[in-house]
Amino acid sequence: MKPIRSNELLHLDTLIKSKFRDRRQTIESDIESTTQKQTDKNYKKFVERLGIKAQIKAFKEADQKLVKFQEQKESYESKLAGIRQAKKRELVDKIQSWSSIRGWKDSYKETMHIDIKDFDDVEGVLSAACKQETKKAVEKLPKFKVKHDLDLLEEQAQNVLYSGSNIKETWNYLGQVFQSSGIPVAAPKGFLQIESK
Repeated sequence: MKPIRSNELLHLDTLIKSKFRDRRQTIESDIESTTQKQTDKNYKKFVERLGIKAQIKAFKEADQKLVKFQEQKESYESKLAGIRQAKKRELVDKIQSWSSIRGWKDSYKETMHIDIKDFDDVEGVLSAACKQETKKAVEKLPKFKVKHDLDLLEEQAQNVLYSGSNIKETWNYLGQVFQSSGIPVAAPKGFLQIESK
């Protein structure tokens, strides 16, 4: 039984890390692409499902009225600003409630803070929330199931690498792990053959 030499061990350790990192990046890229496409398709239904169409419409109307009459009358502007603010607050409260219920997160993995200053901000906030919902659904697709298994498979590969097994057994097992991970690797053919008894 030929033990693994230190340079082989170092090479295999680097190979494992590199291959798993590349596979993760490919999967994340596919998830992001699929998520964006699905987000674009899901946006209208998503807004309807939230039941905030009336609030959006009301906020849009209030926003448009304010913009239209802003230069005409100061008192009317003040009145419309109050209505707009009330409608905006109603919309923000409802979206914030959905954010808490659905667990939407911001880029720092904290609860999403809904910040709407103008009507133009509404679509951006809802699009970000829709994208999170869509990504959760996309990640559950069978096509991306391997993403959840990658950490476990990499750990198994690392464990067998440092188990003290001979090079042939190590490569044989690593070949199986790489194959089940969907990671192509050019392993020496002699090491991946099953021994005949």
